[in-house]
Amino acid sequence: MTPMLEGTKMNRLRLPAALALALAACGEGMPAIDVDSGMTPVDTGTPPEDTTPTDTGTPPMDTGIAPMDTGTPPEDTTPPEDTNTPPVDTTPMCAPTEAVCGGGCVDTQTSTLHCGRCDNACMTGEVCRAGTCGPSMMCSGGMMLCGGGCVDTNSDGAHCGMCGRACAMTERCTMGTCRAVTMCAMGQADCGGTCVDTQASAANCGSCGNMCAAGESCAMGICQPPMCPSGQTRCTSMGVSSCVNTMTDSANCGACGTACAMDQVCMGGTCRASCAAPRATCTVGGMSVCLDVQTDRANCGRCGNACAAGQTCVAGRCQCGASTTMCGSACVNTMTDSANCGRCGNACGAEQTCSGGMCRCGTGLTLCGTACVDTSRDVANCGRCGTRCTAPATCNTGMCNSVCGTGTTSCGGVCVATSTFLTDNANCGRCGNRCGAGTTCVIGTCRPTNNNRLGAIAIVPNPGREVTVTGNTTGSTYDGPTVPCGCTSGVGNVWYRFTTPSEGVVYLDTAGSSYDTSLFLTNATGVAVPGQAASGFPDLGLCNDDGSCGTGGGFTSVLQSRTAGVLAAGTYYVAVGGCDVGAFTLHLQFVARSVARDFQNARMAGTGNTGQRTLGRGSVTAGTCGGASSAEVAQWFLSCGATSGRQLFSTCRSDPGAMFTRRTSIFSSTTFDPVLYVRSAQNGMQVDCNDDGSGTGVDCRGEIPRPIIGPALDTRQLGSRLSGLNTPRGVGIAFVDALSDAENMRYNMRFEAP
Repeated sequence: MTPMLEGTKMNRLRLPAALALALAACGEGMPAIDVDSGMTPVDTGTPPEDTTPTDTGTPPMDTGIAPMDTGTPPEDTTPPEDTNTPPVDTTPMCAPTEAVCGGGCVDTQTSTLHCGRCDNACMTGEVCRAGTCGPSMMCSGGMMLCGGGCVDTNSDGAHCGMCGRACAMTERCTMGTCRAVTMCAMGQADCGGTCVDTQASAANCGSCGNMCAAGESCAMGICQPPMCPSGQTRCTSMGVSSCVNTMTDSANCGACGTACAMDQVCMGGTCRASCAAPRATCTVGGMSVCLDVQTDRANCGRCGNACAAGQTCVAGRCQCGASTTMCGSACVNTMTDSANCGRCGNACGAEQTCSGGMCRCGTGLTLCGTACVDTSRDVANCGRCGTRCTAPATCNTGMCNSVCGTGTTSCGGVCVATSTFLTDNANCGRCGNRCGAGTTCVIGTCRPTNNNRLGAIAIVPNPGREVTVTGNTTGSTYDGPTVPCGCTSGVGNVWYRFTTPSEGVVYLDTAGSSYDTSLFLTNATGVAVPGQAASGFPDLGLCNDDGSCGTGGGFTSVLQSRTAGVLAAGTYYVAVGGCDVGAFTLHLQFVARSVARDFQNARMAGTGNTGQRTLGRGSVTAGTCGGASSAEVAQWFLSCGATSGRQLFSTCRSDPGAMFTRRTSIFSSTTFDPVLYVRSAQNGMQVDCNDDGSGTGVDCRGEIPRPIIGPALDTRQLGSRLSGLNTPRGVGIAFVDALSDAENMRYNMRFEAP
């Protein structure tokens, strides 16, 4: 047998008395057999009797169970002599609510392994409550757990009053009782067998049984407190609720419950001495009365100053209401008062009424001067006011009828020569065809006044911001040199001219126009300007049909045009045309090369490097992060605005090919610290500026030239880097500068200008 740990005993196997006597009779002197029951005996605290057996010469039975090594010499477990006495019962003593399961005491009311009885384990996700396995969830708020979920047995049709009690199809669960469904009209609900409108019922507001408090009303299914007039507040005192003006109520001055002293009054929400300013003591009916002369109509501003009819007293002054005006001694509505229509004293005629501040005639009549006339038959106002028919003409359906001679026709009751239709802006091509603003009659057709180059409209470039003009090519004809871009030599065009005061970059686009536009430029004599490959517009006339900028930043279509180039000082013409005609918007930007000490004519486009350059001496421009001392180098690029990709400009060596020299040599004491900044020609503003670049994985150290062995790197991160820029539509200028005199600083800038 395996001995127990120190302080415990092995239980004896309980045997029936008859079996015990039989064993005693058959084997007197045989050792008793210890059988491990697996139960831990009760420790009585009394040492066991010495049960060493009498040596009978028979070896003890081998049970095959190895003794446990506890590190303590085992008790003497020699079988005792058979005394025919049953062993002591060592069953565990459990509480009344517990049972012996698996050799121990467990509460079968709560144990998930022995729920209700031994070895009755609950399933995963269940708990044991009152000896029954059920879902682990707990219900709250008066809800009951039924069928694995929490339900309201007061209203649940499947569990009405108790779990499992289902109402019939024609019943509804109300207050835990199945009741016959009452058929109510649309918008009403069955509340205890009565149909009510829960949107307006104070006893069933929003739902049956939800009663509003005393004084409240039900609106849209929500209990609403009684509404107070504008300027008043609801206050409750001694259980009584009322609306008061906390600006003047002495019992609720400034706030509910704030009462003024007996010798005080409430003025402007503050308790003040009686009749203190702005109140005044006035005589009313032979009695002295303390009045607020700031608001009293009979004593406005001072005692006895009464306001006129329709006026109110505001801050001690008599004033008319918001929709009225003081005319004479009365407040009138000039929008509807026929005696004061639109303004005081403007009286409407006898046949007129005042509407919207204007004297108007009745239906079918038109106001001509001060009279209402029927322009369909009035000879003095035929068709419109002032059109008089010449005798013997009469007015019929708004047209003067007369007989004119050969080569003439009647236009508005006047005989005019048909030959004038070729140039008459009032009757261009036919009677009544009036040419609009910006157009003139040419051979009987209304054409833009700038239809020909010699009629070009002047626009003036502004180096500080973009210049915008609008126009229309409807009715235009094509003129000018032939250029190779799409519809540039197409349907028709109109002309503008501008003069550049000095050499610089000129940019033009038609962003926001209503049709497929085109652009080209000529010099002062009408000859197309040469294309410029370095500017990205190599075609004759710097012509462009589609700018391909997508939508955004001012562009609304890829069919809108843009062009740019470096032009010398002088006068130029730009033709706006296209594959169709219509309204357009033309934008002009100009950047003078004098904006920087060193301005590069070649445009930066795509992704690349500027190549090695050297800063000179003397500054023209500076950024917000420095650069006022040294000479700057500027280069230009184009942006579509919001439709462009993001721009990058860097002298940090971690960007391919980018670099700058920190010193001219290892022996030089002069150190360089570059600066980058970008400006927009659209608004003349700085887009961004950077002195010392930074960022994860960015190396902005400068180089120090060393003979033979090659350059060394400075330890400081002083290179400049601008990334993720979104420059406004048009021309952008990138400046490379330095914080101090940086003459002879070399750099190679990396750029990305989509």
